[in-house]
Amino acid sequence: MHSSFVRGEGSSGPERRGRSPVPLEMRLDNLRVSVENDESPDHRVAHAATLELLKRADRIGTGQYTEGWELFVDAATDLVGEDRWAIQVAVMANMVGIVDLGDADDFVTAARLIKRYGHRKVALVQGTVDRLLGNGPALPLATRTVQVVADRDRVSGIVRTAGWNEEKAVEVADRCYQMGFWLVLTDVDPNRPGPILRTPEEVARVWDHGGIQAWRGQVAIIASNPWAPYGSELKELALAADRPFPVYALEEAVRVYRSRFERRERELVAREIRRLVAISGLSQREFASMAGTSASRLSTYVNGLVTPSATMMVRIRRVTEYVQNRRPDDKKR
Repeated sequence: MHSSFVRGEGSSGPERRGRSPVPLEMRLDNLRVSVENDESPDHRVAHAATLELLKRADRIGTGQYTEGWELFVDAATDLVGEDRWAIQVAVMANMVGIVDLGDADDFVTAARLIKRYGHRKVALVQGTVDRLLGNGPALPLATRTVQVVADRDRVSGIVRTAGWNEEKAVEVADRCYQMGFWLVLTDVDPNRPGPILRTPEEVARVWDHGGIQAWRGQVAIIASNPWAPYGSELKELALAADRPFPVYALEEAVRVYRSRFERRERELVAREIRRLVAISGLSQREFASMAGTSASRLSTYVNGLVTPSATMMVRIRRVTEYVQNRRPDDKKR
């Protein structure tokens, strides 16, 4: 699995900070004081997430990402008092906790952040964390976070073992999985697709070692044309490669991008109808009457709430053409 953590160079990320002469424990304690002294009710959930990590500072050096504590406290201290600092520090703390410790508390905290701020907002912040920490362009912390939360059975098992009931454990695991899904979709660029994968071995290699940037490249292929068969083909390859974790994400990505395409298409149709009504010179009520529909129904077309059938779209065009063709005759009279 891709679990190494690399440092940025040049424009890929901030230069590595020099190690502070102040002991780590003291810096963490100073951060804790800053968080506890912020009494804004809007920051309550975010600060609870940060404090959840800080209260386990005695376990520094026992996890998978020891360096993360040093990077976290320096980056978090720089953010204190800045705009949106509470959620940025909270999400950063939660990601360090998930990757370094992976306790039930980390997953429950992630679920609470998602419930408070929504998947997409949390994912947008998560997408900036590697940069804030100064990690390299491979986004290793984001990559590892996705790999951890992708295993829903493991996450729900950890939460159950900590004393939560089955229903709560499944809910937490599902929210964490969705968190990882939206983190991958953040910054997907349809104009920058990855290579087409044709074998189970290629899929296994990309999932195990490619990292989040490579995964986004695969989603970009789907995003460019979600009705193409590649999404289904990739899902079958993932199953053949015994990599079940990406399968649901691929199905969900297809649904997301089809929905986005359909929404844009509805907007284009509505814009065209507005144009046709406007150039006809008729009121919407007059236009609706000539098109054989009601004014209220036409209003749903104009506002993009309902997409007309192909037959109705032809009729709308014909009304505009009919009115325009009659205008020269009207002028001659």
